[in-house]
Amino acid sequence: MSVAGTAVRGWRSLRVTPALLGFALGTGLALGTGLLPVPCWFRMLTGLDCPFCGGSRAIGALLHADLPAALRFNAFAVLVMLPFIGALLVATARWEAGRAARVWPAGRTGRIAAAALVAATIAWWVLRDLPFPPFAALRV
Repeated sequence: MSVAGTAVRGWRSLRVTPALLGFALGTGLALGTGLLPVPCWFRMLTGLDCPFCGGSRAIGALLHADLPAALRFNAFAVLVMLPFIGALLVATARWEAGRAARVWPAGRTGRIAAAALVAATIAWWVLRDLPFPPFAALRV
């Protein structure tokens, strides 16, 4: 069986995906437990939250199975970015095993997905920095 002219190699041929998964888990643990504190330079310079401020604390809360706290720290990271990273890892595994022609969708679908992710990130960035209710509650 082949996908786009390449033979399907099978799941045993995975080399990149386990390394990416290990890196993602290690980074998540280091950030979430506070072992590797990362200051937000944007916040330090402007006093405003960036789209990912509170993300490492959200990961830490998820590691403690505290979903409400994780959502308070950064709902966007929990509801959008973490599932996106998970889907990207699965897509990478499928591509590496020869079960998909590429990691990111091609053509119009890929462009729409990328634009939607960028638009959602910008919308979250703007909304969480608005100084009036209910948006003021989104600040970290």
